[in-house]
Amino acid sequence: MNERISLLALHLSGVVGPRRLKSVRTTFPKLEAVFGTTEELLSNLEDWNPSSARKVLSLTDPLGRVQEELEKAQSQGIRVLVDGDVDFPDVFKDLYDPPFVLWCQGTLLPSDRNSIAVIGCRKPSSYGRSAALKISEDVVRAGYTVVSGLARGIDSLAHIGALKYPGGRTIAFLGSGLSHIYPPENKKLAYEIVDRGCLVSEYPLYSKPLSMHFPQRNRLISGASKGVLVVEAKKDSGSFITVDHALEQGRPVFAIPGPITHEQSEGTHALIQQGAKLVTSVEDIFHELQDLRAETLYKSRPLMETQTAPELELTTEEKFLLDNLTFSPTHVDALVRETQIPSRRLNEILLTLEIKGKVQQTPGHCYFKV
Repeated sequence: MNERISLLALHLSGVVGPRRLKSVRTTFPKLEAVFGTTEELLSNLEDWNPSSARKVLSLTDPLGRVQEELEKAQSQGIRVLVDGDVDFPDVFKDLYDPPFVLWCQGTLLPSDRNSIAVIGCRKPSSYGRSAALKISEDVVRAGYTVVSGLARGIDSLAHIGALKYPGGRTIAFLGSGLSHIYPPENKKLAYEIVDRGCLVSEYPLYSKPLSMHFPQRNRLISGASKGVLVVEAKKDSGSFITVDHALEQGRPVFAIPGPITHEQSEGTHALIQQGAKLVTSVEDIFHELQDLRAETLYKSRPLMETQTAPELELTTEEKFLLDNLTFSPTHVDALVRETQIPSRRLNEILLTLEIKGKVQQTPGHCYFKV
């Protein structure tokens, strides 16, 4: 086996991450030798244990396992990038624990090096929702890519805001395999991202969204970006994990202030007090990054470009659901009863309508026409 196949085989074992790979490489100049070593030797390496050693050595046909997984990926339009490949993103190489395998569905462009991570809480206020949509749309309007994690709340809104602008790009880093989209209600959004950006995961295709994956995933969100913007966050928000990674990686941190009566603003206000750059418009971000080109492009592409974009055609289902909505918020459960559309399908249609700018969501999972 060559180095690339050996890396993929170790990755597919499910127990080898950047730290264990590092200790293996110091002992085995040729990685293929790992599969012929003893459990005792492997388990005594730094960060290893008998269980992880047995898992790797149980791969009796590493090459066959890799070929099988690559065929599955290819059938789903998923590319596998391995450290050393020409098109492996070099933006991660300076990380303390860089990924060595990335699964990608969609396209990664050289222009994506200019990215801003937009993150926040899972249950944003109406203010936070509006802020996330606007700032993300403005980021792509300036020629940058929006990076986030496809999670519920601000993450989803960040992707939606980027997709609203004609030509806007967005990248989602997942805490699960690409064949196991999480949360499930974001499958439709994931498909939209594939068309206008990329889904990226460092976990094998069918990996479940384990809790331990998300903090690890967050280092890629910050690492892929030139700065991290927190829209809303409570004091104990998971967003602070991404912020910590950003600071360790030397990325600037930005935060949007909010009403002092909202608990979703407590975390962002704390960040501002600790030195995060206060953001009231996207121009604050590019001024801090000293990117005059982005500031100029943003000013030269007025918002009316979005408003005068060609009208997106609605499907029969979308028209039907829109006819059942009013300009007052209606709860999803009420829509299910009125339309008889299954809940999962209804959420997919609502997400599409939100991307097309036809509906908006309010706290409490209610929707209204716009």
